[in-house]
Amino acid sequence: MYRILIFFCVFVYNVFADSVRVVELDDGAVVGEKYWNGDFYQFYGVPYATAPSGRDRFKAPLPVKKRDKAFPANAKDIICQQIFYTGDDDDSILQGEEDCLILNLFVPEVANENNLVPVVVYLHSGAFAGGSGNMGKLHYVARHDVIAINLNYRLGAIGFACLGTEEIPGNAALKDQVAALKWINKNIVKFGGDPKKVTLAGYSVGAAMAELIALSDATDGLIDKLILESGSALSPFAINRDPISTARNIARSVGYNGTGTLKDLNEFYLNAPVTDITKRSMNFFLPNSTFGFAPCIERKSKNAEAIITEAPLEVLSKKDAKYAVLTGLANMEGLSRSIKFDTWVDLMHENFSDFLPADLIFKDDKNKNEIANLIKEYYFKGEEVSHDTLQEYIDYFSDSMFRYSILKSAKLHATKSKRNLYFYEFSYVGELNMKHYYMDKIKGASHRDQTSYILDFFAGWTNSVSDLDMRNLMTLMWTDFVKHENPTAYESLLVKIKWPKFTNEQQNYLSIGANLQIRTDLLTDSYTFWDKLYEKYYWTPTAPNV
Repeated sequence: MYRILIFFCVFVYNVFADSVRVVELDDGAVVGEKYWNGDFYQFYGVPYATAPSGRDRFKAPLPVKKRDKAFPANAKDIICQQIFYTGDDDDSILQGEEDCLILNLFVPEVANENNLVPVVVYLHSGAFAGGSGNMGKLHYVARHDVIAINLNYRLGAIGFACLGTEEIPGNAALKDQVAALKWINKNIVKFGGDPKKVTLAGYSVGAAMAELIALSDATDGLIDKLILESGSALSPFAINRDPISTARNIARSVGYNGTGTLKDLNEFYLNAPVTDITKRSMNFFLPNSTFGFAPCIERKSKNAEAIITEAPLEVLSKKDAKYAVLTGLANMEGLSRSIKFDTWVDLMHENFSDFLPADLIFKDDKNKNEIANLIKEYYFKGEEVSHDTLQEYIDYFSDSMFRYSILKSAKLHATKSKRNLYFYEFSYVGELNMKHYYMDKIKGASHRDQTSYILDFFAGWTNSVSDLDMRNLMTLMWTDFVKHENPTAYESLLVKIKWPKFTNEQQNYLSIGANLQIRTDLLTDSYTFWDKLYEKYYWTPTAPNV
């Protein structure tokens, strides 16, 4: 009987010990729990920095506050301040916390200090004004024996207001992300991660920010590879061309009636109620393919480290690229704009120039209208923009907002880097794809649909064998890229094809649909059309003129 009791006690102890993992950090110990149905541990809500407050709330983050006690890493609902709408245009709720700078780590059981595994860090989307790290769970990635991490960064005006002043220099959110990468570089070994094999990934605006900070000197030595899904640093929405005007317009919308001087505007933002400026930060559907507040080119300062001081196109064009890259797009990115089709179709017919991407600039309105008519003719072939031209509408926004800039970025990386670059086009349609109003008419993958098969957005559920196979295929290829710099390094029952590299001489890409196919020369005609326009009319962003 005594032996049975001893055996039972040892068994219970081993089961309990195996259900948690304690990691000792300089900031204080953190305790993660084992996922109920997977060979990995979850660490939720681990602070990587402290958000400044008061008149400093637009500045770079502060160091983590040290803890005396072990920290139970189980807070799954921490989000940064953002607005949730109730359905009533005049009614909205501010949710989230000011001190929200946390990351969530999913650590495979096999990872330890004697067996370091690669790391992938995802930046979330949300039009720079919404979302959180946990909007896309990383369970399906972590089961492939990589440490998977997502994180929060400050949003809306607090994260992206840019006046070029000492108090509001700009890019607070990007500074959060850099702080997170530095925290990972310092601490990830203790979780069993290899700091030399960190892949930075993102989807939509998350992809744009991932590439932006990868181009910055501030991240030297912190990143090894990039995964960019449906976005790039060259996207029209990636850089705000006139951040002071954006800040002034949003301030006026919440009652600002000051002198109009920069000093006056700066003081307004330092004292404005966070609910007001956060509410007006949410702009998902602007005609010029931007979202209002966004990253900016910063003024160089002796008092603070600037993240972006040059236009990303200039950096990509002159600086040697040092990352392996996996990048691509959905075949109908513009489906994400279809929710505005009924509202915009007549407006586009009357004044198409209002819908040109914001990173083009013209000498006068006459020149702008000439180019607008040229683009309108290219996509609508002389037809009236009407309810009969839905596919043309989708094609226009697919190219102008997403596809051209993503492909342009890939070609520049291929020119300037000796490391591998892989390109894909995702066209698979399953139960996890974004639902839209025209499911009966249009069959294609919308903006960021590929990410729904890599992360778990809890926005849909499927028991379709083909959907589950697609999820297994995508996560396997993505994590093989993280591990081996090759998404099809090993043949398997799912991966029966070799994905060739993309080069400017041989522009191979993987078509991911019902089947996998290797193709070449994606979007040749439309890319050439837009490239000629951008060569002549590209608006190079600069720092705010103060």
